Amino acid sequence: MMKMQDRLRENQPVVYQTLRHALSRQKLSHALLLCGPRGTERRETAIFIAQSLVCQHSEEGLACEECESCQRIAQGQYADLIVLDGADRSIKKDEILSLQEQFSKTALEGNGKKIYILDHAENATPEALNSLLKFLEEPQGSDTQAILIVENPDRLLPTVVSRCQQLPFRPLTQKQAQEMAKQAGLDETDCLLLSHLIRDPQRIQQAAEEESYQNGVQMMKRFVQEFADHDQEVLLWIHGEYLTGKEKEKDRRTFRWFLDCLLVFYRLAAAKQTQGPPWFQQHIAAVQSSSLRLDKLILTLLECRDKLQRSYNLPLLADQLIYQMKEGLRDE
Repeated sequence: MMKMQDRLRENQPVVYQTLRHALSRQKLSHALLLCGPRGTERRETAIFIAQSLVCQHSEEGLACEECESCQRIAQGQYADLIVLDGADRSIKKDEILSLQEQFSKTALEGNGKKIYILDHAENATPEALNSLLKFLEEPQGSDTQAILIVENPDRLLPTVVSRCQQLPFRPLTQKQAQEMAKQAGLDETDCLLLSHLIRDPQRIQQAAEEESYQNGVQMMKRFVQEFADHDQEVLLWIHGEYLTGKEKEKDRRTFRWFLDCLLVFYRLAAAKQTQGPPWFQQHIAAVQSSSLRLDKLILTLLECRDKLQRSYNLPLLADQLIYQMKEGLRDE
């Protein structure tokens, strides 16, 4: 698997250059604020920074990621690294006070560097943020390193933000999300479709495992393969297999994935892009060489998706979609 510093260099070049410059000159700010959207490997970067601060085999200040110290940090076994995660709960004032107390003592590791990471720091309570502010203003010596991770820095106290050096992470591109999903072992079709819909590799993985998504993909596959010549058979199949009404919410999620994946297909065709697995490329090429009104088909799908957002009779919506899509197949 690609090293973190290589992924940073490729996906977040500004962050990479900033860190390399500061670490190589030992000029890293005592408090860093890693901010950006989900999927941008902010936590992984925080761990990499911690590794770089203690690694005995670093090059230009960047961790080797392989030595004992780097491995212990990666595995959460480094005594002078404390990670507080506010993803599923609020970070409390008592936790910040306990952190301060622990860091007021002599470091346990030989390196002497004490590091704390606050993930989803914006979910800390106001009392915790006020305690954190005091800690940022009066750190326990120059060997204390703070790393805060947030999606939206506006949810932090302005005084907390002002005491940190911000490292802004840019959103992943579609290609980057697709490649990261591929590295995670996802199916090629899933990598292509989901990277156009989601830019967070973890959420892509979760979506790929959903039954409603897989059903939606199967609907999309059969639709692009057979609809032009067998529209009524396809409609009956959709009703019989996926819009049975037994689990209405599941049916709705499946139909939404179907619409989203079909939109990706037609948009790629309209953009004259041929990519993905062989079956996908084959049908994209067929659409591109046909006289289909792609603009009309895309508009019909967008209108259908908008209706799905509201309370709507799902079988009736599917009937309307098939009829309107059939109209869109005509060369006007």
